[in-house]
Amino acid sequence: MSRRCWPVRIWAAVALLATLTPAASAQTPHRGGAMIIANTADPTTLNPTLTTAVTSTLVTSKMFNALIGHDWNGDPVPDLARSWTVSDNGLTIRFELVRNAQWHDGKPLTSADVKFTYEEAIFKFHPFGKTAYAAVESVQAPDPYTVVFRLKYPAPALFSIMGVYAGAILPKHLYEGTDVTKNPQNERPVGSGPFRFKEWVKGSYVAVERNPTYFKSGKPYLDRIVFKIIPDASARMLAFEAGEVDYLPYFATPLHEVARLQKMKDVEVVLAPGFSSIYQLWFNLRRPPLNDVRVRHAIAHAVDKQVIFEKAAFGLGKIATGPVASVTKWAYNPNVATYPRDIALANRVLDEAGQRRGADGTRFKVNLLTDTASPVGPQMAEIIRDQLREVGIAVEHRPLDSTTLWDKMFVQWDYDTAIQEIATGPDPAIGVARLYVSSNIRKVPFTNGEGYSNPEVDALFDQGAREPNPSKRAAIYKKVQEILARDLPLVWIWEQAYPVVFKRQFARGLVTPYSNFESNEDTWIRP
Repeated sequence: MSRRCWPVRIWAAVALLATLTPAASAQTPHRGGAMIIANTADPTTLNPTLTTAVTSTLVTSKMFNALIGHDWNGDPVPDLARSWTVSDNGLTIRFELVRNAQWHDGKPLTSADVKFTYEEAIFKFHPFGKTAYAAVESVQAPDPYTVVFRLKYPAPALFSIMGVYAGAILPKHLYEGTDVTKNPQNERPVGSGPFRFKEWVKGSYVAVERNPTYFKSGKPYLDRIVFKIIPDASARMLAFEAGEVDYLPYFATPLHEVARLQKMKDVEVVLAPGFSSIYQLWFNLRRPPLNDVRVRHAIAHAVDKQVIFEKAAFGLGKIATGPVASVTKWAYNPNVATYPRDIALANRVLDEAGQRRGADGTRFKVNLLTDTASPVGPQMAEIIRDQLREVGIAVEHRPLDSTTLWDKMFVQWDYDTAIQEIATGPDPAIGVARLYVSSNIRKVPFTNGEGYSNPEVDALFDQGAREPNPSKRAAIYKKVQEILARDLPLVWIWEQAYPVVFKRQFARGLVTPYSNFESNEDTWIRP
């Protein structure tokens, strides 16, 4: 197999086994049975080209394929593409597709589907579409089983994003000539993956069933997967302990329960690599006084990250220092401006910014939006509210369901501050740039919802995406981190831990480096 491509190692070291239960690899996979997975809310959509919301991707990753997948080092492996080559100048990528993939309705999957998906869905609507694929000049389909990407410039990060995370392929015959964002198939999808859509009872569950014509021979092994919607964290735990749920994704696992779960018999707890997600305090920079960098600096000095880490995150993960997570070692810059807890300094800066206390001691009021489904967001908000009260900032905590929160933040831009966790991986050109480049100020979830704009930052991110030399790329991203840490469009609080919990009777394929994008095509139940 010819596979010549840029290095795309995302994690310097991943000390996890490809199979979480070593003995399982020596056993013959058993066919049959069902797995019940907890989800915190209804999916926002079942069209994987429209969102990176975890409540959706948890489900769509079982039903759709991409050109490539990724191994435990983050390197590309075949999926719909059986092989690929990159030209010497890095400007042409040629994919050769498998010949036996078909859609769940029996239609063959061809290069026309790939070309259509990228041009009419991913480039236009995916939250990463404009930034991650900025280098792509055209997508060509010279024959039914060949796809050619022509690039404007070499893009070393491209392979890291072409999996189902931002490269899932849609059926052209069901989407062509329609509004992709409103197509009825977004609620009853037809994919090519190991499982096909069965039903969606909103507020209750989504069910998928084994695809008997899957192009990967003999897979999947499970007959059925059910995604049970349980918004309340306590209810999820009760359901898991009662045997009503078999699997808790990282975002559905209450962190305060991890230590207890680790002691349970027949329960596996794995801290997965994940996507370098950071919990952040967001500012709507369109609104005064948050548009004043001095006010943002003062807020940062008033927030005690250590207290939040201990009381809300239960010491899992790591305190964040900037916009790039420390797990992205090659690009991470630890030497950026930080804002240690200093109430006296915060008060002085707020006075200098003209935000003086009123008769009741209050300087100004802000709302703080959080996701009720988050395992830590609401708890973080309560701590931050108390901390900001010390400097005269009155915080109104507004817990919202996931869909409403994302609409408020990223579509309506109707908020003052918010707590939202965002994946910064697998490469700064993709997971980080989208949050800060001015070209991505658009009304789409998980983009530049704060409204930050700095031409120097735009230029640096553009250079970083184009630079083929790894050391030069790292230097560019370290410089952009220094600027962002000074401008402080967000306060980076906590690098998320990814505790994935499941019953030990399930073997293989339960956790991948791209946490939350497991296809579960290799998962089986020990008899």
